[in-house]
Amino acid sequence: MANKNISGRLKQARLSSGFSQKDVYEKLNIKQSRFSSWETGGAEPEIRIFLELCRIYGIDDIYSYFCGTGAARGKSPLSADLALAVNKLKELYGNDSAFRRVLNCLDFEYEEHLTQKARRLEFGTIPVPVYRQPAAAGLGNYITDDDVEIMSIAAPPDTDAGIRISGDSMEPEICDGEIVCIKYMPYVSPGDIGIFVYRGEAYCKKLDMINGKPYLVSINPKYLPIPINESEDIRTVGKVLL
Repeated sequence: MANKNISGRLKQARLSSGFSQKDVYEKLNIKQSRFSSWETGGAEPEIRIFLELCRIYGIDDIYSYFCGTGAARGKSPLSADLALAVNKLKELYGNDSAFRRVLNCLDFEYEEHLTQKARRLEFGTIPVPVYRQPAAAGLGNYITDDDVEIMSIAAPPDTDAGIRISGDSMEPEICDGEIVCIKYMPYVSPGDIGIFVYRGEAYCKKLDMINGKPYLVSINPKYLPIPINESEDIRTVGKVLL
C-alpha cells in the first residue's frame, strides 16, 4: 500500500489545477484504474511519472509541497524511495530554472516513449496466434503452446505470435495488458527482451549478464533481477519485436 498522505496531496494538486482524472490518465496514456490507485493509496507512481505529474500540476517546489508546511505535520508523506529521489534532485539542481530543465528532459523522454509506441501501430493488421495465458512482467505465469486464439493485430511482418503482458515490471517500455509481438527463436542475445519459460513459469524480461552470470531483468527498477540457475530448465519462446 502507498502512503495515504502522498496520495491525498496528488489528488489535491490535480483538483487545484482543474484537471479531471480522465484529463491526466489520457495524457499519460495509462489506464484509469492505475491512475486512480495513486489517489486512493493503492499504489505510488514511479519517480519518473511522479515528476511528470508535478510538472502537469505546476508544482515547482516539490519538496516543500510534499514535505514542507503544506504536508502532514510530524512526518514526511513521501515514501522513502520518493523522498530520496526528490532530495537528490534538489541537491543536484539547487535552483528552480535548473530543476525545470530536469523536468523538461523527463517530458522529452516521455514524449519520445509515446512516439515509439505510436510507431508500433504503423504496421499493417495481420492475423496472429495470440496466447490466451499472459506472460508476466512481474511474477511468472504458466503458458502452454496450444492455448492460443487467432487475432487481427498491428504487427511486424516477421511476427510469429502475440502474447499479452500482465504486470508493470517492463514499464514504461511495455505496459500492463499490452499485446507484444514475438519472433520464435531458441535464444536471444544479452540486452534483448524475450519471452522465457523458467521453472515452469512464463516471463517477459530482458536477458542480461551481471557479473558474468545470466539474469532475467525488469525495466521497472522496483523489481529485482531474477538469477538464472543454468542447471535448471529454461526455454526461450522468442524475441519481443519492439
